Amino acid sequence: MDDVRGRLDAAVALAKEAGRGTLDLFHSQAFGVDCKPDGSEVTDADRGAEQLLRRRIEERFPGDGVLGEEFGGSQGRTGFRWVLDPIDGTASFVRGVPLYGTLVAVQRRAAEGWESAAGVIFMPALNEIVFAAEGHGAWHAPSGGAERAARVSATPVLAEALAITTSHEYLRRVGAEAAWAAICTRVKRTRGWSDCYAHLLVSTGRADLSLEPSLHLWDIAPAWIIVREAGGRVTDWRGGEGWDRQALVTNGVLHDEAVGVLRGHSST
Repeated sequence: MDDVRGRLDAAVALAKEAGRGTLDLFHSQAFGVDCKPDGSEVTDADRGAEQLLRRRIEERFPGDGVLGEEFGGSQGRTGFRWVLDPIDGTASFVRGVPLYGTLVAVQRRAAEGWESAAGVIFMPALNEIVFAAEGHGAWHAPSGGAERAARVSATPVLAEALAITTSHEYLRRVGAEAAWAAICTRVKRTRGWSDCYAHLLVSTGRADLSLEPSLHLWDIAPAWIIVREAGGRVTDWRGGEGWDRQALVTNGVLHDEAVGVLRGHSST
């Protein structure tokens, strides 16, 4: 078993363990909510899930680095780094909305920096998972069902597409309302299915495009490899392949058309 595939298998198991560990608090809503300096929310469930992930990674892969949303980064010595978002969609979690996920990515050091080699998006309250590793394809298990290949849609043009963004609030904060408005005028319909769930929907062919105006690395690292292995594309709004705070996630077929619409609207 190669190094990436072995870590993917571990990432799937760890995402499920950590994600399922959040469910009691999610269902009871018996937790306090703190506010971070950037205005985002954090709970004991976020912290506890990341601590569990870090312990398990240290046990299995003690030489790997770790970068997590809640507890920062640690240096490794193997050329691999784990990127963790224990609860992506905390705003949903604290309101009892099941569209939150546990995100785990495995990155490999490359000449240009770190690149995602494996990734997992697990939706604990939906019991749905999608995961991928470079060269091994993308796989989807809906509602606890059997694994099957994950594939993006074949929607050929924006005029037939379903586009998603998490919220107008995120667009407003970075002055990106015009970019979303430009996409809205071109697509067939839009929805606000949020955060990592949007990436899961694109990678499984149920949505065609997700526009992300402001991201941290842990928000997008798993989707970067999952969507690509499912046949889609993830770039910045200018079509660039490198890491950027803004991301365009699509089925690939209509990606260039969307980049054309977004041209001139990037705020980074």
